[in-house]
Amino acid sequence: MRIFFLAIVSAIAVHAQEAPATYTLNDCVTKALQYNYSVRQAGNSVKASRADVTPAFGSMLPQVTASAGNAWNSGLTIDPVTNEVRFNNLSTANGGLGFGMTLFDGFASFNTWRQAKVNAAISLYQFENVQNTVALNTASQYLSILLALEVEKVAQEQVKLSEGMRRRAEQLVKAGASPENELLQMDAQLARDEQRLLTAQNQTNLAYLALAQSMGVENGSFEVADMKKAEMEVTTVLAIQPAQIFASAAAKQPNIQVASLQVESALLGVKVAKARVLPRLSINGQLGTSYSDLAQKVTGSNSVIVPVGFWDNGGTQVPVFTEYSVPILSPMSFSDQVYENQRRYVGLNLSIPLFNGFQLQGAINRSKVNALNASLQLEQERDNFKQTVERAHADATAAWLQHRAAEKSLAAAQKAMDDANVRRTEGMMTIYDYNSVQNTYLAAVSDVLRAKYDAQFKAYILKFYLQNPLKVSDYE
Repeated sequence: MRIFFLAIVSAIAVHAQEAPATYTLNDCVTKALQYNYSVRQAGNSVKASRADVTPAFGSMLPQVTASAGNAWNSGLTIDPVTNEVRFNNLSTANGGLGFGMTLFDGFASFNTWRQAKVNAAISLYQFENVQNTVALNTASQYLSILLALEVEKVAQEQVKLSEGMRRRAEQLVKAGASPENELLQMDAQLARDEQRLLTAQNQTNLAYLALAQSMGVENGSFEVADMKKAEMEVTTVLAIQPAQIFASAAAKQPNIQVASLQVESALLGVKVAKARVLPRLSINGQLGTSYSDLAQKVTGSNSVIVPVGFWDNGGTQVPVFTEYSVPILSPMSFSDQVYENQRRYVGLNLSIPLFNGFQLQGAINRSKVNALNASLQLEQERDNFKQTVERAHADATAAWLQHRAAEKSLAAAQKAMDDANVRRTEGMMTIYDYNSVQNTYLAAVSDVLRAKYDAQFKAYILKFYLQNPLKVSDYE
């Protein structure tokens, strides 16, 4: 009994673990953004552009370098420390610190740093634009699943209805109230309805597969939640005029923000190009020292008396001596050489461009043209977005009107279908007339569902423009 109980508990636990998760639209968008390769690559581009800001700022700071070296010489050589000619082995070393800094370059470095910061902001909005594209695609796939599920439900209900009518036809045939041909026709009708159901189920599976692949999850590991009534509302956003949507959403659109920043970056590029024709003033300096293993220093002296000549003392040569000091030399220590061999240098450099084959002027002209093109691009992006909003509003309005018209058609087809079901059950309608009514009804149902989700998706685009709910917190 205990083993049986444990087996039941284990089976329940396994079933609970394998139960598919339920994802809302926001869940699907979040997972798609986390998985999508284009989004991740755009995020890396943000990091790369931000990495360019620090070196641009560093170009305005002093550049400090350190150097060290050691050399071994043999044979005839000149000691670089003592400047003495040597004929024996010699080992020397040197080291130092150097610095350089631009004092004035026409603010080219400063504007280059500002341009790097603007370019980093551009990459951030480009990243957001990629996110928006993925979000809209995910929403379309999500609504495709909801549409496929609705179509599948209708197909299932139709199969149940056909099964009931077949049983009724079978009873009538057995009772002799209907010819056997009626039963065969109902078998064909049921087969067609089952085929429609299989087609609907296949569309549902394909819709789920497309969304699963865009999120990078296993197909069958999740189910989608139905959208809330507020999310499905269409008329509210349609009541807003396109001009109001444009005025409210234009400043938040990544494409427009990118174009606006590109204008700013191009204007900074003009300033950088103009700065190249101005004088450039820089300062540099160096602190160095050296060492030689043969260097010596005086540590004392010895008195030495040596003959320097003689004088004639009546035919007798009397030697003459003198006394002088001979220095005592000893090897010079490394620390003493490092301290005593120091050398320092500071210099100013002024560079004035006089003539360079019109290269600088050409660069200035190109930068001005780039600024003009950037301004035109901004105007084009604003016009494109305005036209997009107007088309989206018109499409959403038309889709909603089509949905309302389809609902009226469905209401009439529903009444005809209900009447046909009664008449068919009572044997007062042929299978051919019934199939005609049924096909009209199914076409009306399909039109309503497609028009419904088409209107909802197009209204979702308008809401997306207004709210722009995506955030880029990972890169802020």
